[in-house]
Amino acid sequence: MIDTVLVDMGETLVSFKPKYHQNVAILLKEFGYDVEERKVFRAVYKVLGNHHYPHPQIWGLSQPDFRDIFLELGLYPEPNIVEKLNSSQLLSSQWELFDDSIYFLSNLKEMGKKLVLVTNSTDSVFRIIKETEIEGYFDAIASSYELGVMKPHPKIFNHAMEKVRGKKGVHVGDIYEIDYVGAKRAYLSPILLDRDGFYSDLLCNKARDLKEALQIIERMDQS
Repeated sequence: MIDTVLVDMGETLVSFKPKYHQNVAILLKEFGYDVEERKVFRAVYKVLGNHHYPHPQIWGLSQPDFRDIFLELGLYPEPNIVEKLNSSQLLSSQWELFDDSIYFLSNLKEMGKKLVLVTNSTDSVFRIIKETEIEGYFDAIASSYELGVMKPHPKIFNHAMEKVRGKKGVHVGDIYEIDYVGAKRAYLSPILLDRDGFYSDLLCNKARDLKEALQIIERMDQS
């Protein structure tokens, strides 16, 4: 039986306005590259999936190189465009809780699960979970800001399990290369949250929302 559920924060429990990849798409469009949002999303997170350690000037997060993003998109811009994009601010300062987040968290607590927030984040994670009033649902927090490593590195998942002495865990997150692959590397059962249908081509354990993710966890308990 599952005793521990690890949960991502950004775009899993909390939505940022605009989302990180949307800020990238906006910048690309300003420079004349009108790329489909899904393609931008997949390219950005394929690049970030290769980052295991935070950038020293960002504190908890890494800075993707737009050269790599353009390469994933099959685009070849002028070097000055890459330089301008690399110096741009992409983090959003506005956020809100998804409608299904409290339902998901409260039901897991009623089921007796240990809950750990596992997030690639700056120190803003503590302010965000306090303002969205979800802090009290968690038995522990494992953040890249404090640990110095990022998902998909297995260390952050292992650290999360150790903090609550978990034995059998599930991780729920929205990025395949970061959340799903990282959880598998740490020998956890991953659930990919695909709210926007950006991973329709992948055959893996997926949920369209957190209510469906909860149903998957319930089925895991019964198997």
